[in-house]
Amino acid sequence: MTDRKLLEPASKPEWRRRMMEIRDGIDPKERGRLSARICEAVEAELLRPLRERLGRPLRIALFAAFKSEASPLALFERCSEAGDRTYATRMLGGGEGLELREVESVNDWSAGRWGVPEPDPSRTRPMDKKLPPDAVLVPGLAFDASGGRLGYGGGYYDRLYQEVTGRAEYESVGLPLWIGFAFSAQLVEGSLPAESHDLRLDAVATDEGVIRLPKESKGEA
Repeated sequence: MTDRKLLEPASKPEWRRRMMEIRDGIDPKERGRLSARICEAVEAELLRPLRERLGRPLRIALFAAFKSEASPLALFERCSEAGDRTYATRMLGGGEGLELREVESVNDWSAGRWGVPEPDPSRTRPMDKKLPPDAVLVPGLAFDASGGRLGYGGGYYDRLYQEVTGRAEYESVGLPLWIGFAFSAQLVEGSLPAESHDLRLDAVATDEGVIRLPKESKGEA
C-alpha cells in the first residue's frame, strides 16, 4: 500500500504520473506472479460464491492488460473452464465510450487505439444489453479502501458504469459487481481525489486479497 501523504499535495495529473511510476517499477516477472494471486483471490472470494448464489455460470466483463497493468488472463481462462461467458471492453469510434464484446479465446483480441488490447470486431459480437454482466473487472492507476479509483483521465469506465448500472432487477440483487483489479502497491491509504460522477467500486482485489465495500460506503457514482 502506498502512503497517501507521500503524494500530497497533488493534482489528479500528478497522482497519475506518480502512481504510473510506482506500477512501472514492479519487475515484469513479479507482475506475473502477483497477477496470478489477484486472479486466485477474485475467483475464490468473489466469483465462485456468486456462481453458487445465482446457481448458474456468470457473465464476466474483463480486460487484457496493457503495459504494466495487472493481468486477468489466468482468470479469463478459469472463467472459460467454468462455463462463464466473458466480455471485454472495446473503445468506440471517435473515443465516444466503451462497448462490451464477447471473447472466447486470446485470439479474439487485437491491438486497438494506442495499442490497447481489445476485442477484434471481426471475430467478436457485441454483448446483448438485455443480459448485462454480473461482474466487471476494472483497471486503473490507483485505488483506495472506500471504493475510489484513479483512472487514466478519459472517463471511459465512469460512462460504462452509468450505462450498465441502474437496471431495477439487477439493483435488487446488488449486481453487477464492480471490482478494481490491481497490485497492492496501487492501493492508497486514505482517500483518492474524487468527483461526483466517478465510478465507485464494490470491491478491490489485489495480491493481498479482496477488500469488500459495503454499499453505503460507495456514495453516488
